[in-house]
Formats: sequence, C-alpha cells, structure tokens
Amino acid sequence: MKIFKKVGRLASLFLLAAVAVLGVSAAPVFAEDPDRADVRIQLSPTALDLKLEPGKTSTATFKVQNTGNKSFKYELGVTPYSVTDENYTANFDDKTNYSDIVDWITFSQDGGTLESDTEDEITVTVKVPSDVPDGGQYAMVYAQVQDGELDTSGVLVERRVGLLVYSSNVNGKTRKEGKVLENKISGFVFNPPVSATSLVENTGNVHLNATYVLQVSKFFGNEEVYSNEEHPVEETILPETTRLHTATWDKAPQLGIFKVKQTVTFNGETSVTDKVVFICPIWFLFIVLLIVFCLVFWIVSRIRNRNKN
Repeated sequence: MKIFKKVGRLASLFLLAAVAVLGVSAAPVFAEDPDRADVRIQLSPTALDLKLEPGKTSTATFKVQNTGNKSFKYELGVTPYSVTDENYTANFDDKTNYSDIVDWITFSQDGGTLESDTEDEITVTVKVPSDVPDGGQYAMVYAQVQDGELDTSGVLVERRVGLLVYSSNVNGKTRKEGKVLENKISGFVFNPPVSATSLVENTGNVHLNATYVLQVSKFFGNEEVYSNEEHPVEETILPETTRLHTATWDKAPQLGIFKVKQTVTFNGETSVTDKVVFICPIWFLFIVLLIVFCLVFWIVSRIRNRNKN
C-alpha cells in the first residue's frame, strides 16, 4: 500500500508539473499586447528633404508601419502644405506657389495591407517639369487606414499620419533672406515655467532653419541649472512666413531669482538676450505687500503718536 501511495504522489506531482509546463507553453508566441491600440499606423522618417532640379526626376523612400495589434488596409496620398499664422497652424487644403510639387509626386504603390508589426517600403518619385517656379516646394505625404477596417470594438489611435516633404533649389534662383524680429524674456513670472519667446521672418523663397538655445543660471553663484546648448531646438521656417517660438524651462521652482539667456540663430544672424527673472507666486507677493503695508501703517502710527505727545 505504501508503494502505491508513493507512486500516486509521484504521479500527482508529475501531472501538476506537466499542467504547469503546458500552461506556459500554451501561451501564444504572438500574443496581442493589451496596452497597444488595435490599429496604429505610422511613417518613418517624419520628413523628407529633397533637392530638385527642373526637368529631372528624383526619388526617395519611406516606410509605412503597423505598430498595432490588428492588420489593416491603407492608402497613400499627398496634399499641399503651408501655414496660416505665426503659430504655424498647418494648412493642408490651399495650394500656393510653393506647393506645386503635389502634382509631381507618384508612389511605387498606392496602398497595401499590413499585418501587425510589419512594414512596407514606399518609393516616392518626383518628376519635376522644366518650367517650374523659383524657390522651394512643400507638401505632406500621408498614409491612412481605409474605411471599414474597424469593427465596433476596434481601437484606432490615428487614422491618418503624414510626413512633410521639403525641397529647395528647384530652379536654382533661390533667395535666402530672413531675420530675427524679436527675442524676448519676461522678467517677472507668477508661476513656472520660465519662458522666452522669439519671432523670426523668412522673406526668401526657400525654407531656412532656426536654432534656439535657452540657458538658466542661479542669480547668486552663477551655477547653471538648465541648458539645451548641447541639443538646441531647431525649427524649419517656410518661405514668406513668420514663426513664433517659445522656449521653456519646465522644472523651474515656485520661487527664486535666476539669470536667463536665449540665443537665436537664423540665416547667419545670431540674436542674444538675457535678463534677470523673478519667479514669485501671487500669494507670496500678496504676503510681501501685506507686510509692507503693515510696516508702513506702524511707522505712520508711531510718527502720529510722537507728534501728539
């Protein structure tokens, strides 16, 4: 009987181990990630910078990627790209002299089907006419999930994604002109972050890049507490536009005195401004004013009492 009991225990242990192993091995290798969206489409890279010449054909490549859990069908397209104000609100509807490129672009394929975690490489062909306008050309190439790809339970992060197409030297007659109009730092801040603004204007006919460096030091001791000098912000300024940029120090404290410096470089011009910045919340300012008022009231009262005596 003891032998049978031992055999039974060993069999039970073996059975439990087998169930555990089967439970682990039964997990699907390509299990869906619950933290990912069902459908997620993206493009790589996020921009193409082309050099085009009249009467010639240029090509470039990008990738359409499925980073979601479900397969989907997609289609490709191209729209004009311009901006409507100094905040650079994008305009993908209105065609300008700088967006004729939308008529020159074709794709190696107009769409496709992507399984989860796969990608298609697309070749963009730009056939430039001989009689083209001077200056740069700008458009947005997009990929979008086709209608009807999702049921009611599907989750879609973004139906359409795009990459910007920049081009210069289209006709060789380029004008690189522009300047820094404003470079400002507010000297008094009620609440963080500390920020600096700048306004640059491109009066030429091709895009130019502007770089922005923000540096913050303690007022006492000159210790640098923030700087993006090693990785400056770079923005593209389209032809005949003005762009507003705001640089921020997001981890500024609620109270303090700092020296802030902003350097803007654009079209060979460097503009530098620096200022002492006071960070003072309203409640603290109210307390200071209240103390000053009480002190003044006390001094005036003392003077009146002395005059009476």
